[in-house]
Amino acid sequence: MHRLFVVCPPGLEQVLSREMGVLPSAGGVETEGDLSRAARLNLALRTATRVLVRLGEFHATNFAELVKKARALPFDLCLRKGERVALRVTCHKSRLYHSKAVAQRLHEAIGERLGAPPPEATADEESDAPPQLLLARFDHDVCTVSADTSGALLHRRGYRLAQSRAPLRETLAAAMLLAAGYDGSAALVDPLCGSGTIAIEGALIARRRAPGIARSFALERWPGFDAAALASLRDEARGRELAKASHGILASDSDPAAVRAAQENAKRAGVEADVRTGERPLREVRLEPGPGLIVTNPPYGVRVSADLTRLYSDLGDLVRRSGHRLAVLASNRGATAAAKLRFETAFRTQNGGIPVELLVANR
Repeated sequence: MHRLFVVCPPGLEQVLSREMGVLPSAGGVETEGDLSRAARLNLALRTATRVLVRLGEFHATNFAELVKKARALPFDLCLRKGERVALRVTCHKSRLYHSKAVAQRLHEAIGERLGAPPPEATADEESDAPPQLLLARFDHDVCTVSADTSGALLHRRGYRLAQSRAPLRETLAAAMLLAAGYDGSAALVDPLCGSGTIAIEGALIARRRAPGIARSFALERWPGFDAAALASLRDEARGRELAKASHGILASDSDPAAVRAAQENAKRAGVEADVRTGERPLREVRLEPGPGLIVTNPPYGVRVSADLTRLYSDLGDLVRRSGHRLAVLASNRGATAAAKLRFETAFRTQNGGIPVELLVANR
């Protein structure tokens, strides 16, 4: 059994916690399990950024102590001889405060443990085949060392190659849907769809498709990992998947390039039959009255402009005409007043460095 830490963007801990059924911690969720459990989390979680295995924790106040204790850690769990390694070190209120010097000593300790120093590399979280990432955090002279099991960040599902304006990460789109209570049992609409990420993530939820089903993970290269176990997990996940979404999913936008991007991404994700697309302005969107959910990520505005006010007014009108609930990722609470809806905040986070909050209205 290993200590596992599932990382998520700040502000999404409660959403991830509900997804996992485990109490949250700062920056993610702590749990336990073997490497098969780590693989299952990578495969199934919609809102996680990465899954870490804790290799160990120790107290150190000088470099000799650091090297001695670090070389006792089980680096051979995750590293083969000759494997490229990227070290990421942070130091907080510790006597060993120079992160580059700490990284050098850790690299030395890994070499002693493995019998040869591993090739050093730079962390590349957007690559499809990044080097093995090891993370070390010094906090009040206690060093925690973790190995990343995910590889490329988990928002990289493999389908979002076509992009439009200000793309939304898949993990944040999934968090919006889950926090708004979407489970596929009612219609879903994104009338400002951009490249279609919200609608596509909705289709994956509605069809119970594991978000990591089409990608690989760093732990597949680990010496002690059982590849047959992951193959079995993938088969189980495919067995739970539904053939199609039971309710309609609509993605529309006034920008024809955005609609084309959404269509291409939906096809790449294998949900083009579930996501209906349309090119139309927000105020021309017409929905069947009844139960449903509108989830959208409008353009952000630091200042309240006439266009932003009109957009929220149109969203409010759409909610009242359709009877649907609304969940909107907003950066400017002042502009949302034009919707004339009673909003509650589901979570606060950042998107592209901009503080945002998910606001939910039940009409």
